[in-house]
Amino acid sequence: MKTIEFFIHDSEILYVIEYTQNDILNFIINYPEDWENNLFVKKTLRFYDYLNYEVREIPFASRPVILDFQDMGEINYILGEGKNRIEINRRKIELKTTAGSRFLEYKTLELIDFNGLQLEFVVRP
Repeated sequence: MKTIEFFIHDSEILYVIEYTQNDILNFIINYPEDWENNLFVKKTLRFYDYLNYEVREIPFASRPVILDFQDMGEINYILGEGKNRIEINRRKIELKTTAGSRFLEYKTLELIDFNGLQLEFVVRP
């Protein structure tokens, strides 16, 4: 499991898309590609095998901007017993925004170029 290894400060959250069939959560963001020239580009912050996405934000007059994130470490769940026992391991982070916080548990993530809305099935890498 990996944490965020790239700069996401000042990324504006445009929208979030959930792919329920394969547990993928996409944050479509305006990403600060070139600070000196104030150049922002649309990117996808993709979380694989996510659980428990929670938004704790106040009503806000504009889109929330990511200010920082806090890695809250690995978490482990054990569900069921015997043959039905499932062990789940995820990383938990808090995305701190201009409107509050968003919490997310996931296995892996990546920052990729935005290539339009993919409302169809998304394949894992």
